[in-house]
Amino acid sequence: NSLDELQGFDAAFLSMGAVKAQRLGIEGQELPGVMDCLGFLREANLGHNACVGERVAVVGAGNVAIDGARTALRLGAKEVTIVYRRTRLEMPAYQFEVHAAEEEGVKLMFLASPLGVRQEAGHLSLHLQRMKLGEPDESGRRRPVPIPGEEMDLPVDTILEAIGQVA
Repeated sequence: NSLDELQGFDAAFLSMGAVKAQRLGIEGQELPGVMDCLGFLREANLGHNACVGERVAVVGAGNVAIDGARTALRLGAKEVTIVYRRTRLEMPAYQFEVHAAEEEGVKLMFLASPLGVRQEAGHLSLHLQRMKLGEPDESGRRRPVPIPGEEMDLPVDTILEAIGQVA
C-alpha cells in the first residue's frame, strides 16, 4: 500500500515560504548586536531574552521592519529608528502600520543607506550614506542614488536587518 492509496491524494504541495533573512552585505555586519529581524522577532515571541539596549536601528521598510521596530520599543528600547534608502512614498510596509509605529515613538530616517558598522566604546555605529532618488528601477520605485560626500554615523546598541527574505 502506497501513501497515495491510503490518503487519496494525487499530489502534495509544500510551501515553506522565504524564511532566510537577507544580509546587508556591509563591513561589520557580523559584530555582536547586528542581527536579522526575523530571528529577533522569533526570539521575542518565544519569550527568550531579546535584549536590545537603549538605541536600535532597523534597516528596511517592510512589514518585518515595522514589527521589529515596535517590538524593540516594547522590550525597553528608548529610541528606535527605521533607516530606509528611499522615501515614505516607496515604503513597502502597510501605511497604517507605519503610522501606528510612529504613534508609538518609532522614528523614520529616509534617504539613508548603510555603508558599514563599527564598534566604538561598547556601542555600535551605523555608518550611513545620504541618498537621492533617481530613475525608476525594475520594481517601478525610484532608485536610490548616493550623494557624494554626504555620510553620517548613527550611534546605536542594536541593528536589526530587515531588507527581505529568500527561500
